[in-house]
Amino acid sequence: MTRNIESGLSTEELPLKRLGSEDRGGLLLCSLPLPRGADTTDLSLGDRPTYRHNLGQWCDEESTSPRRLLLAADGGETPEEISATRGDSAPQHPVPQVAMKSVEISPDPALMWERHSLEISWNGASVEMVMGLRTGGKIHWWENCNLVVLDESPFCCTVEMGGAIALVKETREHRAGESFFSNSLLHKHNWLNGHIFARLYANGVCEIYAHHVNGRFFDDGLALEDAVPVIGFRTDDPIPQFSGIWDGAQKELELGDVCFDLEEVARLATPEQPGSLREEAGFLTLQPYAGMELYGGDPTYFRTGSYYVCQAEDHQIPRGMARTLRFSLSLNPDRSPRIVRYLAPSWWYGMCEEFQPRPLLPVGNEYDRTLEVCDSWTEEFITQGGFEDGSLPRGASRGMEKKPEPGWEGEIPYTLLLYAWRTGGADAYFRGLRSCYQYTDIAIDHAAKMVRMHAYPPHAFSLPMNRAQACVAGYLETGDLYLLNAGKAIVDNAHWTHQNSWPRIVVGRDASYVRGAAYLYRYLADRHYLEIALDGARDAARAQRSDGSFGDQGGGVGIHGEGAYITKPWMGFMACGGMLDLLEMGVGDELLVDAVHKFAGWLMQERYEHESGVVGWDYQHYFDGKPRNFNFRTEEWSPLKHGKGGVWNTDYIARFMTFCALEFDDSAFFDAWAETYATAPEARGSDHAVAQSLQYVTWVQDRLWNARLEKGRIVVEPVFMGERTPLAGIVGTPDGDLELHWKDGEISSPEGSGIELQPRWLNAPAAG
Repeated sequence: MTRNIESGLSTEELPLKRLGSEDRGGLLLCSLPLPRGADTTDLSLGDRPTYRHNLGQWCDEESTSPRRLLLAADGGETPEEISATRGDSAPQHPVPQVAMKSVEISPDPALMWERHSLEISWNGASVEMVMGLRTGGKIHWWENCNLVVLDESPFCCTVEMGGAIALVKETREHRAGESFFSNSLLHKHNWLNGHIFARLYANGVCEIYAHHVNGRFFDDGLALEDAVPVIGFRTDDPIPQFSGIWDGAQKELELGDVCFDLEEVARLATPEQPGSLREEAGFLTLQPYAGMELYGGDPTYFRTGSYYVCQAEDHQIPRGMARTLRFSLSLNPDRSPRIVRYLAPSWWYGMCEEFQPRPLLPVGNEYDRTLEVCDSWTEEFITQGGFEDGSLPRGASRGMEKKPEPGWEGEIPYTLLLYAWRTGGADAYFRGLRSCYQYTDIAIDHAAKMVRMHAYPPHAFSLPMNRAQACVAGYLETGDLYLLNAGKAIVDNAHWTHQNSWPRIVVGRDASYVRGAAYLYRYLADRHYLEIALDGARDAARAQRSDGSFGDQGGGVGIHGEGAYITKPWMGFMACGGMLDLLEMGVGDELLVDAVHKFAGWLMQERYEHESGVVGWDYQHYFDGKPRNFNFRTEEWSPLKHGKGGVWNTDYIARFMTFCALEFDDSAFFDAWAETYATAPEARGSDHAVAQSLQYVTWVQDRLWNARLEKGRIVVEPVFMGERTPLAGIVGTPDGDLELHWKDGEISSPEGSGIELQPRWLNAPAAG
């Protein structure tokens, strides 16, 4: 059996719940978290023919023990619940055959090129796909393609194919100049890259991730003008007539014997900004959206006079921009193209250390209302439909006079998935996955391999934006290497951008990329990213001020260096985030511990009583060591730390202060956060606030009870941290919810629960 030695539990007979209400589908898909040392041999979904693919690796295991197992099984009926079982039945057919099929060859032998389709064949049926762009009213298909088989098993063949799509087609005139160097297209970016990642299953269902990417190769990259990405399909049957309008209403497509599920692609078009679907250039050509569009808001307006970086009607593909088309198809008349996803129960995610790097069962308590508000905020304000589908605003509330600026924040997509793993919520899950792709496609400049500064026009970058969690979490759910590679790239480039201006007086929020490096190490066991994380975290510690505070950010002169003289509690939490990640994984050092302790001490000294009577912090405390800030428009100094208004609270504080309480055995740290949290537990109106609450309020919930499984038995180590400790907790277990209470300094639990209690009181025993 697949056992975890510590817990005594098995992946076999694990109940997996269906996401959504779809009761039939061609494929069942589950990215199953695994405990250490899990044996994945012959594991299947309900004894069906199943493809198994390992994702990631435990970073503290000598063996190559995977973090996730991607399971894809033959469909048909899709029960509300299915079990992971040992052994599967053999598929009735071999996996589809795949090949590059020549579509067109250059008519001029002196200017050689060749265009190919990706041809997939199964049991007499076949379909071809090509990637391209529309320019000047014509379709250009990709060329210089290559097809690579990545993996093959009895039930699945995984392939990728790539090619370049010309904007301007080169002619003899380009080559006929005075010199080889006279060619106006030489070392000039003049193409869009197309890339398809596909899993082809033995039941005839195919899972497709098609990426259009405007990267770079021979120069720094350029925007492509008068260009819109397209994708083409054809079968052996005549291409049917379509209206030509693709407005998002059509979710499915039949082309001869091949059926397509295009629900996710359809989200990118709207009736106001439709794409098109019609026969062109020998294929049924789908233009999935009117054009690439990127809203910036005020930062873009003040630089360009427009609130948009580009609009759909511009027909511009900005430098570094990408968009992914996620769809599936079926060559089997007995199998729907629909893919139905399943999730493991929340306690299993906890046991497999998905919520934090320790095997704790998830806990609910009075803090749940904050999480529910966060989920509702993302549901209300996420962009629904259009090219930017999945985008979340930097801040938003009802009744705003104008559209809020985008956040392009890389932690919030991950936290939506985190919330879905805890709750089993289908809406949060699919919202999170769409947001992972929106961030990776749009927020990342794929020419620079850096994340754009939110809401700014090209080419503006900022180190704190480079947060790889969305990319890695999306990869863990899909296995799409495009996501993982993008996450790796932005972490690598962020680190060396940091090094471009190191040593410097301040790091502060610039250390945010360290969390992405730590996350990559945690899930891939790649020591390259551990080294990056440690280097970045240590540099942040070395830039800490002697009083324990941190500056804002820096790396240049003028306004870009002035952040060194700004003191905000917020910046210290961001500077220390990666330090805590490393310390929690047991790979930190005393330099990081000391930096965390010093900052915690500074925070406790800086707390002061506000007019409301609450003791807490403000957004900013000092400029150049004084509690004041200068307004260049009014030419006046304004006081800081004036005590008016509410205290500043973003839930970075939750994990940091609770970590310090546990690490340094001092409940005062926890109490300081709990006091500020209680002032507005339901006020979460920005991407930063929501991302931190979904990560760290849940972290605190679990650390207050420290419930785990040991050899099939529940062990609970509740921690009492003073009068603001929540007295009740509901622990998610394999046998259902377990409600526990602090009462008179003791723990009450349901009679006959058989749990082992090991309570801890910080500082000294105290009554509940």
